[in-house]
Amino acid sequence: MSEEFLNFVSIQLNKENKTALYVQLYDGLRELILAGKLSYGFLLPPVRKLAGFLGVNPGTVVSAYKLLEQNGYIFSRAGSGSYVAEIPDLPTEEEQAALPDPEVELIPSPPTDLTTGCIDFATVMPPPDLLPIDDFKEVLIEVLDRDKGNAFSYQDSQGFLPLREAISVYLKEQGIRAQAGNVQIISGAQQGIDIVAKTLLNFGDYVFTENPTYPGAIAAFRSRGAKIVEITMQDDGIDIPDLEAKIRSFRPKLIYVMANIQNPTGFSYSLVKRNRLLGLARRYNAIVLEDDYISELDVSNNPLAPLKALDRDNRVIYLKSFSKIFMPGLRLAFLLMPPELVTKVLTSKHHSDISTSGLTQRAFDLYLRKGIWQKHIAAVRRIYLERYQTTLAAMEAFLPPKVVCHRPHGGLTCWLALPEGISAQKVVQEAQAQGLLLTPGTAFFPRHAPDRFIRLSFAVTCSEAIVQGIRKLGKLLNSANTLR
Repeated sequence: MSEEFLNFVSIQLNKENKTALYVQLYDGLRELILAGKLSYGFLLPPVRKLAGFLGVNPGTVVSAYKLLEQNGYIFSRAGSGSYVAEIPDLPTEEEQAALPDPEVELIPSPPTDLTTGCIDFATVMPPPDLLPIDDFKEVLIEVLDRDKGNAFSYQDSQGFLPLREAISVYLKEQGIRAQAGNVQIISGAQQGIDIVAKTLLNFGDYVFTENPTYPGAIAAFRSRGAKIVEITMQDDGIDIPDLEAKIRSFRPKLIYVMANIQNPTGFSYSLVKRNRLLGLARRYNAIVLEDDYISELDVSNNPLAPLKALDRDNRVIYLKSFSKIFMPGLRLAFLLMPPELVTKVLTSKHHSDISTSGLTQRAFDLYLRKGIWQKHIAAVRRIYLERYQTTLAAMEAFLPPKVVCHRPHGGLTCWLALPEGISAQKVVQEAQAQGLLLTPGTAFFPRHAPDRFIRLSFAVTCSEAIVQGIRKLGKLLNSANTLR
């Protein structure tokens, strides 16, 4: 018996443990692979042989092997067996804890020299002409006249109290029970995800994410050494049977979701799925992190309130950014937290950057209290409703019938599924050569990204250019046999 096979003796499966046996076996094999005790190319024992050795049902081994292959730890060859895949050197748990958080890998906007003369369907930030410069200048002047030098001092790490109070009132108008003491001001939504990850996650904890999902969240969870488990997305929200099967097995500490206008798909959860998600989180004692990406631009007839509005047992951490359709460079957002997490989150925030810009907080406090934010949202909604309707009509008119686009409830983007065999990355490259900028969908999947999705944004493109660009994209896709 080889030395590598002797390592299987160290795998201990406990039938009394709440964690499913196949997950225990998956974890045990994964640790042996990451520790280098099962080396690249090692042929794993046949299913029945390992099942007999461990005293479990062969189905347990099959499920563990399948999960290992899905996550890239092993690969199989028909008629030959399952082999350990090549795994890059990874830090130990102690080394992982000592590492600084890596720079978050986001989807960057195209460089200016590339966008010049192109139709830009890639950028998701509002263009400068939509930013409320004059209104913001007025509140800045008022803050400086009122607070003078205090406007530039460090704020309390939890945030400027009047702003937290104004946010509480704003949330109550949306059906969310909120108190200023549970609001944490943060420097953008990405920092909010990082802070929650640092507060809740330890090395090896399970995190559930939608699949596909926001790349910045993937990076934040991986920086904590968490194990990401993807849950399939459907056009009315997360796949509940998939969630239910996996939550029983993995018992995640955190579930990250975007219930309203999900990024990148634009899908929104039905009321039934919202309630089922909260029920499962309650039953299996998981915290839900709701990222309210851009719900202000929901243009459906009956938009649903955030998931947090249904939260009755402080199960949901609500994350909201004001930057996306306000002024992205100001980096202003907040977390609404369960009371028992307030102190822990505050500590993580303080370690991150002490406090968010005091001048920005004071100015936005006035912006909310004077109703200017609501006026700005109404103006932006009118503009983007026109672009949204133009985009959907143009896709209906010019894209091939086999290109599938779910009709989002609003937002700034559409998610296109290309026919099987057509490479999205090749389409994006060819489109760029023809003056169209698009975003391939591969970056939005935690692993094993399918190369058949494209995110198309209408954030910075006027209606006339939208029609022109989608007509050009349709011609490209109709000749896509050359892109297979």
